[in-house]
Amino acid sequence: MEEIRIALFGIGGYAENYVRAMKSPLREKVRLVGAVDPYKKECPLCPVYDTAEELFAAQSPHIAVIGTPIPFHADHAIAAFRHGCHVVLEKPIASTLRDGQAILAARDQAGTGLSVGFQLCYEPAMRALKRDIASGLYGAPLSLRAIVLPPRDGAYYRRGSGWAGKKYDSAGRPIFDDVLSNSTAHYLMNMLYLTGAPLSALRCAAFRANPIETFDTAVLKAKSESGAEIFMAVSHAAGRDYEQPPYFEYVYEGAVIRFGRKGARGDSLRAFLPDGAVRDYGSLDATDMENLWNMVDHIREGAPIPCTGEDAILEADAMEKVRAAVPEAAPFPDAMIREDAGMRWVPGLHEALWQCYESRTLPAWELWNNRL
Repeated sequence: MEEIRIALFGIGGYAENYVRAMKSPLREKVRLVGAVDPYKKECPLCPVYDTAEELFAAQSPHIAVIGTPIPFHADHAIAAFRHGCHVVLEKPIASTLRDGQAILAARDQAGTGLSVGFQLCYEPAMRALKRDIASGLYGAPLSLRAIVLPPRDGAYYRRGSGWAGKKYDSAGRPIFDDVLSNSTAHYLMNMLYLTGAPLSALRCAAFRANPIETFDTAVLKAKSESGAEIFMAVSHAAGRDYEQPPYFEYVYEGAVIRFGRKGARGDSLRAFLPDGAVRDYGSLDATDMENLWNMVDHIREGAPIPCTGEDAILEADAMEKVRAAVPEAAPFPDAMIREDAGMRWVPGLHEALWQCYESRTLPAWELWNNRL
């Protein structure tokens, strides 16, 4: 069995998880041979280089794992493809649709593999559900909706180099970090993953309680080109006491698929059939860097990649349409906002978002004024 050499772009922030994973690899004969990070210079497993050029001059990796900030995804992925690497790319594929398409073009020219780290796509339960949907077991999709309310305080927006909630970095590179594109992106991506089609007729209402450039609250309604309605309500500003872990319902012609409970974490992904039968797909536990181990299996055994570039580009396309629909988020009036222990939140917001979710309607300011 040939050893597979791995290079890591970025070793701080979320990329530290890859360093940890490589300390106890889940596959045999894999080795971290080098990392690129201009700021953090110590890695217990390999030398750290300032630039990609220095790394590729010294090492010949089979896989490049891109864990750098979003504005660098395209440059680093394209550089890796030019050196013949397979690429494991953290989500999203890129901050713009154009950069995402450039990554796909570089992959096609290299003839190597690309996986994108939308974690739900790698879950065994979700992959089994997708196989059943693709086989036609449940018929056509009719509507897919999700609500996720993860509270985030000011420290969340101050972390790292200060890129959170920004549209562009100090050099003018696009970031477009917001609640839809980052922490709740997995649940939008999952609906795109299962339907396999881009969105059209997209409408979005976006708001901010925090002093950021983008938005921390959004309600999205669109039509999938598969024919299904897509709906999502998300917020970081609904309050610590009103956290809603991922809750979603996917309605197909022959089944209703649900995960989660109102106000509580879900335990299992289930399909409810018209005759009363229930098909239990199991839990959606976070995989342990499964996108990396999947790429190793892809190289050695030809294993399929669960979240391909073509899958991930659907999310980039959707976010481009969100930005076109809502160039600027509406700030919540100061009178609506409460600040407790470093968190800015809007009392009553969770109720209003649940009303949106249950009725599958976008909010109007009249709704907010009446509810909050």
